[in-house]
Amino acid sequence: MRRTSRLAVTLVALLAVSATLFTTSARGPVLAADPLTEARAQKDALEHQLAEQRASLDALKAKSASLSAQLDAAEAALADATAEYERVSGLLEQVRLDVTDIQGRIADLLSQISELDGQLRAIAADIVHQTDDLRTREALLEDHLRSAYEQSQTSVLEVLLSSDSLDAATSQVGYLLTVSEQDQALADEIRGIRAELEIKQDSLRDGRRALREARVQASDEERTLAEREQQLAELEQQAAELKAAAEQRRAEQEAALNAALQAQGNVESQVAQSQRAFDAQNALVDKLVAEQKALEEARRQAEEEAKKRAQQVSSRGFRWPEAAPRVTQEWGPTSFVLEPPYTYHNVYYRHFHGGIDMASGCNTPILAAGTGVVVASGQPLWPWDSGFGVVIDHGDGVQTWYWHLQPRVIVSPGQPITIGSVIGYEGSTGNSTGCHLHFAVNDHGVWENPRLYLP
Repeated sequence: MRRTSRLAVTLVALLAVSATLFTTSARGPVLAADPLTEARAQKDALEHQLAEQRASLDALKAKSASLSAQLDAAEAALADATAEYERVSGLLEQVRLDVTDIQGRIADLLSQISELDGQLRAIAADIVHQTDDLRTREALLEDHLRSAYEQSQTSVLEVLLSSDSLDAATSQVGYLLTVSEQDQALADEIRGIRAELEIKQDSLRDGRRALREARVQASDEERTLAEREQQLAELEQQAAELKAAAEQRRAEQEAALNAALQAQGNVESQVAQSQRAFDAQNALVDKLVAEQKALEEARRQAEEEAKKRAQQVSSRGFRWPEAAPRVTQEWGPTSFVLEPPYTYHNVYYRHFHGGIDMASGCNTPILAAGTGVVVASGQPLWPWDSGFGVVIDHGDGVQTWYWHLQPRVIVSPGQPITIGSVIGYEGSTGNSTGCHLHFAVNDHGVWENPRLYLP
C-alpha cells in the first residue's frame, strides 16, 4: 500500500512539473503555424463568395420577371391591331436585349458555380489530408501514453536506487519529464487540428448546400429562359406575319383604287354611285347606333344581374369576391405559355391556370368570399413572387386566395373575417400586365375550380 501511495505522489509531482514547463515554452510552435486563423479566413472568404452568388441569383430572377412582363405586353400589343406593329417591334427588340442580358447572367452564374465547386473540392481534399494526419498524431499520442503508463509502474525512487550512478538516474527521470512535455504538445496539436477540421467541415457543408441551391436556381432560370426564347420566337413570327398581311392589304387596296380610276367612265354616274354608297353608309350607321343602344341596355341589365348574382351566397357558404365581377380568364388547362405546369387528378398539364381572373378596374374593393380567418397577407410569397395578396382559411381544409392586390395591407394574419368584408383592393402587383384579381380555391391541397364553390 505504501508503494502505491509513493507512486501516486510521484506521478502527481511529475505532472505538475511538466504542466509548468509546458505553459512557459510549449505553445510557441502551435501558435506560429496558426492553422485556425487560416481556416477561419478561408471560411469567411467562402461565405463572402456565397453572398455574392445569392445576390447574382436575385438579380437574375428580377431580370427574368421583367422579361415576362415585357413579353406579356408584346403579346397583348400584337393582338390589338396591325397599326401597333412598330410599337410591338420596339417591345420585341427590348425583349431580345433582355434575353441576351439574362443569357450573360446565367453564364456568369454557371462560372461562379464552377469556381465554387473547385474550391469545395479543394476543401474536401484538405479535410481528407488533415484527417489522415490527425489519425497519425492520435496514434502516436496513444503509443506515448501507453509507454508512459508502463514506465510509470516504477517509482522515481526505485529509478534512483536501481541506477548505477546519480547521473544515470537523473538522465532517466529527465527523459520521463521530456516525454510528458512532448505528449502535452502533441495533445495540443491534436486539439488544434480537430478545431481546424471542424471549421473546414462547416465550410464544406455550407458551401455544398449553397452549391445545390445555386444549381437548382440556374437550372430553373435556364428552363424559364428557354420557354421565353420560344415564346419570343413565336411572337416574332406573328409580328412578321402581321406585317406581311398589312402590306398585302395595303397593296390590294392600292390596286383596287387604281383599277377603279382606270375604269372610270361617266363621271356623273360615278358621283351618283358614290352618293348612293354614302347614303347606304349613313343608313348603316343609324342602324348600328340603334343596335348599340339595345346592346348597351342588354349589357346594363347583365351587369345588374351579375351584381345580384355576386351578392348571393352558394350552398357552400361562398359569394363572389367582387360586387360586379367581369371574368377575363377561367380556371383550368390553357395554351398560355406563362402559366405553370400542374397535375390535376393525376393528369399532367403543361400550362394550367389555377384560379379565375376577374377585372373590374383598379382599386375595386375585394370582398371576402366566405367567413374565416386570415392566415397570410401582404407579400407571403416574397421573394419568389412580389405580388400582394390575402389568404383566408375557412376550415375543413378550404382556403381562398386573392392575388395581385394593391400594396395597401388592410387585414393581418389571425384576424377573423366575415363574408363580404373588404380585405383589399384590385391592383396589378406581382407578375401582372394590368389591374385584375386572381381568385383561387385550394381544397385540401388541390387547386379546384372556384365556380364549384360560388353561387
